[in-house]
Amino acid sequence: MNKFKKMAMQASAALLMALSVISFSGTATITAAKSDIGNQNTMAVAWYQTSAECKALYLQGYNIARRNLDQDLAQASAQPRAIILDIDETVLDNSPYQAYNALHDEQFPDHWNDWVNAAKAKPVPGAKDFLNYANQNGVQIYYVSDRSTGQLKATKKNLANQGLPQATDDHILLKGKNDKSKETRRQAIEKNNNVIMFFGDSLTDMNDPKSPSVKDRYQDVMENANQFGSKYIILPCPMYGGWEGALYGGNYNISNAQKTKDRKSHLTYFNPKTNKVENKTVTEP
Repeated sequence: MNKFKKMAMQASAALLMALSVISFSGTATITAAKSDIGNQNTMAVAWYQTSAECKALYLQGYNIARRNLDQDLAQASAQPRAIILDIDETVLDNSPYQAYNALHDEQFPDHWNDWVNAAKAKPVPGAKDFLNYANQNGVQIYYVSDRSTGQLKATKKNLANQGLPQATDDHILLKGKNDKSKETRRQAIEKNNNVIMFFGDSLTDMNDPKSPSVKDRYQDVMENANQFGSKYIILPCPMYGGWEGALYGGNYNISNAQKTKDRKSHLTYFNPKTNKVENKTVTEP
C-alpha cells in the first residue's frame, strides 16, 4: 500500500468516527465533539502543583495559625480547645486526581472513589507540622469533610499513613445522607469545645453564606472580613470549589457546554476595541 493511499484511508476512518451511525431514515448525524471541560482545569492544576507561590500561601496560612494558637494557649479556656479543618486541599493534596482528569478531559466525580480508596494523598505544605504542634499542646483536632461516610475507612487510613494526628472515627466527621452542609457537624463539636480556628479552602468550611451565588459569597467575605487570618484560615484551591458552583447558580448538573459558557460569562475583561473594561462582576467595586 503506497503512502498516499494509506493516508487517504486513515482520513476516511477519522471521518467515519466523527459521524454517528446512519438512522433508519437514512440521515447521518454528526456526533458532537467531546467537551474540553476537564482540559480547562490544566492551568489551575499546573499552578497548584508547580508554583512556589501556592506552597508559600499554605505555609503562610499555617504559620499564622501557629501564632494564633500560641496567643490562645496563653489564656485560660473553660472548655477543651479545638480546631476544625476541611480535609481536601486543606490537609490533603488531591491534585494528582485533578491532574488525571485534566489530562483525560474528565471531571468530578469520575474516579473520585478510586482515588480516595487508594489513600495516596500527601499533606499540603505546613499542615503536618502545625497539626502535630496542636496535638502536642492538647488541642482537639476535628476533620470535617464532605467526603461520604462510606469513605471513612480509606480517609482514616490516608491521614494515619501520613502521620497526621487524631485520625480516629470520632475526630473524622464525613458527610451523611441527611447533611446539607457542614453546619450541624460544626455545631456538634462546638457544644463541648472551645473552637478557636476553622481551616478550609472554601467559605463553607467556616460558615454558610446566605446562598451559593457569587454575590452572596462575596457579601459573606465582607461581613466576616475581620475573621480571616484570626479565626478563619482560608487556603488556596483554584481547581474546584464553591466558587465554581457559584458560576453555575449552584447547579453542577448542567451540560458541559453550559458550564463553559457560564465560566466565560463571569469574566471581567478589557476590550481593546472600546478601550473599556467590560462585564464587571459583582466583586468589582
